[in-house]
Amino acid sequence: MTAAAGHSIPGRVKIFPPLEPDSDQMLHLDALRIVGALMIVVFHFNRYINLDGRWLLADDMIKGFSLVVDLFFLISGYVMAAVYGGRLNSWGRYGTFLKKRVARLGPLHWATMLVFVAVWAAGVTGWGGDRDPSRYDLACLIPNLAFIHAWGACRAQTWNFASWAISAEMGMYMALPLLFWITARGAVVTALAALASLAVLLLHPDGDMPFHQWTWNLGVLRALPGFLIGMLGFQLRGVLARLPGARLWMWGLLAAFLAASTLRLDRTVLLLIIYALGLAGIAADAAGPVGPVSRRLAPWAQLSFSLYLLHPIALKMALNWVGVGVLHLNGDAMRLWVLLWIALLVPIAYLSLVLFERPARDWIGGLGKTSLPKRLPSRT
Repeated sequence: MTAAAGHSIPGRVKIFPPLEPDSDQMLHLDALRIVGALMIVVFHFNRYINLDGRWLLADDMIKGFSLVVDLFFLISGYVMAAVYGGRLNSWGRYGTFLKKRVARLGPLHWATMLVFVAVWAAGVTGWGGDRDPSRYDLACLIPNLAFIHAWGACRAQTWNFASWAISAEMGMYMALPLLFWITARGAVVTALAALASLAVLLLHPDGDMPFHQWTWNLGVLRALPGFLIGMLGFQLRGVLARLPGARLWMWGLLAAFLAASTLRLDRTVLLLIIYALGLAGIAADAAGPVGPVSRRLAPWAQLSFSLYLLHPIALKMALNWVGVGVLHLNGDAMRLWVLLWIALLVPIAYLSLVLFERPARDWIGGLGKTSLPKRLPSRT
């Protein structure tokens, strides 16, 4: 499945439309989104990459990839500031905004959760599956449905474990009027709020767990510094645009993050590199010229959300059940199996986006709208 692929029927819309960026103003950030989504997939698949213990160097590097989620929070903050700044000035518009966010995030989140409900049911009835009571916690079904399972409502990562970040995003959307009130005070106040939230969270870990490892345990707060830094980046985009060679800085910081992860530097240092990477992406977009790599990668960012929520299913069924349980793969054979499923997830994510997510989004978006009756033709 390529970004340019698309078959159409004369007089009808394309069945398989090409992938296109939502805007030509954020192509570098879009490139980071798809690269980041693939890094998250690799991070979660990593437990099967090094089963034989021969890929220790790669294992060290991949462990740092979990921090890419914080890059997503930063990009989301920037996008919200760019698209909705000054527009959520009434309860009606705020309600419409939340409805659109639910329409965007909800269908695939709920669908993948149901897949894991089926996995649990299979385990309970003896047809295979899993029975882990912490992962398949019935008490956390409603919080998952309501997007609040990363707000301290659950005791572990439940059902589709990766969806905690969707819950955290929804928390930021709920708080957006307050965040816009902060940013309306100016860039200095926004910067102080971002630094204060970062400092407070760094000084108050959950036991021995720093905030940038939080998921179910108030992962919504983890999103706050990155989200505010993204909003600050929008305010300072004119200044950031003057950074010489901004897109080179962006790719250079990504390379620095990979190197620093391999060297197992402190995760707080890695987090700061991630924030700098996001700001460099903002600078590159603000500067104007788009490099060929970013231009080619940007359309694929449309698949980043789908890849993020679908890959735990591939992890459970393709890698765990089939790769380990049925085929008994290990070593290089397992690594090839993992690579195959990373590649297969791309067309699967495309089909999910086109055949399920977009239609479901349109349907939810249309709920509550009244259509005008068609005018009858006049008789002569």
